[in-house]
Amino acid sequence: MRRGFTLIELLVVIAIIAILVAMLFPVFAESRESGRQTVCLSSMRQIGMAMRMYITDNEETWFPASTQELLSGWPHPQKIWIGYDNANYPLDGCFYGRVYEPARRAPRPGLIDPYIKDEGVKRCPSMPSRWQMSYAFNWFSPYFTSGYYARNPAARGNEYSPATKQLLVIGGACYAIAAPDAEVEEPARTLIMWEHLARVPMCNFLQPVDWPQRGREWEQGPPRTSYLIDHFNFLHRKGANSLWADGHARRVLYDQLRRPMFSTKKHIYNL
Repeated sequence: MRRGFTLIELLVVIAIIAILVAMLFPVFAESRESGRQTVCLSSMRQIGMAMRMYITDNEETWFPASTQELLSGWPHPQKIWIGYDNANYPLDGCFYGRVYEPARRAPRPGLIDPYIKDEGVKRCPSMPSRWQMSYAFNWFSPYFTSGYYARNPAARGNEYSPATKQLLVIGGACYAIAAPDAEVEEPARTLIMWEHLARVPMCNFLQPVDWPQRGREWEQGPPRTSYLIDHFNFLHRKGANSLWADGHARRVLYDQLRRPMFSTKKHIYNL
């Protein structure tokens, strides 16, 4: 005669299974997050390839972060470096549209959009589906000031990203003039795009900040305040994916950031 399981034996088996599930769940979650991070990095690399193709086709010059271009059916002339519905919100802080609001129409084509084959690369899979965009371009520009320039006058007027060598404000909207690719002194150490948590795909949040003392720009990170930290979107194990001027993408931590990373010119710092 076959003997069945007793209640105690069943409870022991259930307890063992529960313990195993509790042990394995973090492993599965980590694996899922690693997969999302990999997809996000792949998307960034594709955007980087689109950027490089634009530069090649435009006399080795970077695209401006935003430019003027009239387009039938659009209520304003502002065209951004990458496409999204920037008519879903009126002009606010020199830019139209909000990337965290759903699109109301098809994206207005951006300057690098002809080189992008899949709209999906504009969003990290870890972002909410309502967001149109996950990334922001480096918006350092001579237009802005900082207490840092009092201690490093050489940096005043010389800190800019490849897409914002100059900024113009026309009718309350911002437009940029881009730099030649040859001006990027160290492409592999020039940060151009990162995961972001703001309303438009541009960001210069660390430029006005007075960073640590002159002569230590490559040694010290930015101030640790929530206002600054929140401009990066640390979706991947306390890190944010980032794209660099030579086209490589990698995960960075907030404390790894250095002021010279945001500047096209590096000789203006005491290296």
